[in-house]
Amino acid sequence: MQLQHISLLLNIPLLLLGFFLLNRGSGMLVDGATSIARRLKMPETMIHFTVVALGTSLPKLFTVLLAAYNGFYDMVIGTILGSCIFNLLGILSITGFFRPIKANKNTAGIGFSFLILYTLILFVLANYSIFSGTANHFSISRNEGYILVSLLILFMTYGYFNMRKQQAIWFDDTSDEPTSYYALWFAIILILVGILSLIAGGILVVDNLIDVSRKFEMSQRFLGQFVLSVGGSAVMLYWIMNTQTNRSKFELSNLLGQNMLNIAGMLGVAAIIQPISFNPSFNIDIYILLGVAVFIMILLWMGNKRTLNIWKCRLLFLLLLIYILYLFLR
Repeated sequence: MQLQHISLLLNIPLLLLGFFLLNRGSGMLVDGATSIARRLKMPETMIHFTVVALGTSLPKLFTVLLAAYNGFYDMVIGTILGSCIFNLLGILSITGFFRPIKANKNTAGIGFSFLILYTLILFVLANYSIFSGTANHFSISRNEGYILVSLLILFMTYGYFNMRKQQAIWFDDTSDEPTSYYALWFAIILILVGILSLIAGGILVVDNLIDVSRKFEMSQRFLGQFVLSVGGSAVMLYWIMNTQTNRSKFELSNLLGQNMLNIAGMLGVAAIIQPISFNPSFNIDIYILLGVAVFIMILLWMGNKRTLNIWKCRLLFLLLLIYILYLFLR
């Protein structure tokens, strides 16, 4: 057996261990933070909008920040754009095989408009050198990172007050809400162990993916857009598949929030830590994300129930398969 193949046998279990630590770490951190939030009498709906929504993004956030810190820029951009596309095509289509996906008019209109706007802003920032007439270096600078983070804060502020104003539209509050929580000391331990697990898992995943890319001449772009994107979206898929029926209208909104967090939050923080070099070939993926967002928005407004039924989700799943084929053949 070749030495290259022997080392791969080490990379794979270390990668799996890294993903396990990332997912368990985020789970423990969310459990601890949720317990503390309930102790503080925070409304359950707000817990899901803030603590749970952020917690499902933590595995991806840690890997993106570690990749940015180490200068693996193609992996950073690939993970962010790939995750957005897999969220829209993969999570929606798979969830739609089991139940219709509903959206209120705010999500179907304003939510998708925000996503399209933020994607266009990302395109302009990443390609600013073209618009400024100096098309020799493509990057997202620290100042542009601050702009992206500011946009995320703007969106989260809008979402928070919108939910408080229209809570009856988002949730059916007649159902019983869980009120149990851990002892304070145990919740703090969960948070600390969760953070340590996230750091260890992120290091294992990034280091082993880079090792694999060097040994087998696989691009960082592919590893980010496929391996890390699928791994990150799997956490969100698990949460949505376990969402209670009375929260069904919240699913799509939370998914849009995740994409906004990817584009404005993760990329913004990564650029603040380390300015991100942008490969212009990623513009194709930005076009794909724009096209997918517009297409799903059209599907939602077809008919008068703003619902993704089974045939619409089958169409999205077909587009997902085409996108995966594109990743492998590119």
